[in-house]
Amino acid sequence: MMLFYRNFSHTLWLLATHVLLLCLLSISAYAGDISQQRWQFETAYQALKANNLGTFFEVSESLRDYPLYYFLRYSYLKSRLTKVDATEIETFLKEYGQTAFGEMLRQDWLKELARQGDWSNFVQWYTPQKALTLRCQYVEARMQTGQSVPEVLQEAKELWLSPKSQPDACNGAFSYLYSSALMNSDLVWERVRLAMRKDQVSLAGSLAKRLSLEDQAWIGRWQLMHKKPEQELVDFIAQDSQIVREIIIHGIKQLADNQFDLASNYWTTYQSRYAFTPQQIGETQRDLALACAKQEHPDALKWLKAINKSYLTEDSSAQRILFALKKQEWSAVADFTNDLPEESKKLPQWRYWQGRAFEQTGKVALAQSIYKELANERDYYAFLAADRIGAGYQMQNKPTVFTSADEAQLLKNLSIKAALEFYQTGMTSNGRQEWQHGVKQLPPAQQMSAAVLANRWGWYDRAITTAAKANAYDDLEVRFPLPYRENLTMGASSQAIDVAWVYGIVRQESIFMSDARSQSGALGLMQLMPATARGLSKKVGVKISSNSDIQDIDTNITLGTAYLRQMLDKFDGNYMLATAAYNAGPGRAQRWAEENSCVPADIWVEMIPFDETRTYVRRVLFFTSVYEARLGQQPRPLRLALTPDSSCPIEIARSNSSAYPN
Repeated sequence: MMLFYRNFSHTLWLLATHVLLLCLLSISAYAGDISQQRWQFETAYQALKANNLGTFFEVSESLRDYPLYYFLRYSYLKSRLTKVDATEIETFLKEYGQTAFGEMLRQDWLKELARQGDWSNFVQWYTPQKALTLRCQYVEARMQTGQSVPEVLQEAKELWLSPKSQPDACNGAFSYLYSSALMNSDLVWERVRLAMRKDQVSLAGSLAKRLSLEDQAWIGRWQLMHKKPEQELVDFIAQDSQIVREIIIHGIKQLADNQFDLASNYWTTYQSRYAFTPQQIGETQRDLALACAKQEHPDALKWLKAINKSYLTEDSSAQRILFALKKQEWSAVADFTNDLPEESKKLPQWRYWQGRAFEQTGKVALAQSIYKELANERDYYAFLAADRIGAGYQMQNKPTVFTSADEAQLLKNLSIKAALEFYQTGMTSNGRQEWQHGVKQLPPAQQMSAAVLANRWGWYDRAITTAAKANAYDDLEVRFPLPYRENLTMGASSQAIDVAWVYGIVRQESIFMSDARSQSGALGLMQLMPATARGLSKKVGVKISSNSDIQDIDTNITLGTAYLRQMLDKFDGNYMLATAAYNAGPGRAQRWAEENSCVPADIWVEMIPFDETRTYVRRVLFFTSVYEARLGQQPRPLRLALTPDSSCPIEIARSNSSAYPN
């Protein structure tokens, strides 16, 4: 009896399967209907996951004209690289290799070919890659197949000449380099120097094994100097040579990080003993000056002024200006901004600070001229300049011309077309991958068209990032969209905070991705940490059972705006400090406010020690002003404010009284 029921059940299952297939085949007549195709796609995809290959093949074959057909083929082949015939993979790569998932399959296929040692096919199917492993294996593949040996050896040299250890997969390529005429002691020393400059001491030791015993001894002394500079510099004695001078300079720079005075004294001593080159002197004195400034040494400004301009870098130039700003040495700010390269002088940041320096040193006409010119632009520093002269902000919105022909041209690109379909079917992560891949292949003008198209679809994060990639910043409807307007307005109103500020926060935090999840675990539109969200939920009466609840749009906005209100209250209505606190935490914002309480608010922002938070505050305050305009409000002056502490010197408070906005 049991056998009868088992056979009967099996017969029913077969009958049901055939009925399902008949239904699916009849549906194929309506394949032009996108909703039917989406249903079929989901059916085929689930069948593949269940390893029901019969259904998968039957259904997927009817989807050849569907934008995501190639993804079904990719999903099938990906887990069967060693089982299917190579021609299936090669056929797929010929037809779909230009897509993101085609490229992923290519990478997996190349790894498999390398594992098999099939170098001929590796060369045939290789396309330029970023992954070091594949780049090294491509060198090895061409060496194995005897292709363009001199050129390949040069590529191997470029891969080898790195300050960091390379993957084991590069060993094959490097073995050819080691046995070639390109490899010599000079090349090894070049990499040793790269490694030591990046503090890769162990790598330098490994490389030393390829040198003479004498050279190995020098590298050993260099390693000791790196680890114990104070001890080694006491009685370092050696005949003058290039390597000796490099070791001494390395030790002095290491020591200067914590003990500037001692390092400076040693530098004076050793300059009298060794013939350092002008470049070595210029670069060392520059680095000593920066270490001096970092330690807030009383002589820091003198050292910074003494830097030879020929050895200023972009970073050291910025550090000089920022130190002078912190000390409010306005004459030095004017001099340091004037020393910038011509291209750097054009940047809004340095134009603004040059104007501020002129204003503070009595050159009001020059300052006004800079402010007026800068205020015609749309930028954080341009808005600061406008505030200095009481001018309105210039939004300069220039909508992008986008025609149906532009759209049709874009949708000829399978990556763009597939990305849209991924987005429409809820496979957003896949869509973002395909979109980014497709956009990279477009010229800038088409990239901006793609940004407009994404905006029309309501795919705001792709629209914003694509416009930035195209270096197209003037279409404010694309760059500063207004999604979730009702939700955000209600959230802001419930906490009595400015909705434009909330928009600025969301724009910076998640670029309107409701499913955003940061590496640190922050979730949703307003990027709330789970612990913070749970703590807030009890106060505002919102139930949270799981992290997915935190990503719910209304819940996320309710909790995020409540946290903004909390930060605003903590900092007595100061938007600048509340913004810094939202990013870095209230404890840090409070400490920074106390540490730099005697500087104007615009300087305070420049002094934020975290690069991320400094950029965050500037952007959010700038975005807030743009969103005021987008919402039809009259933009207020940038919300920078910092009341001088009572302990600040009277002369500083007086000299900067005009720098504190009301």
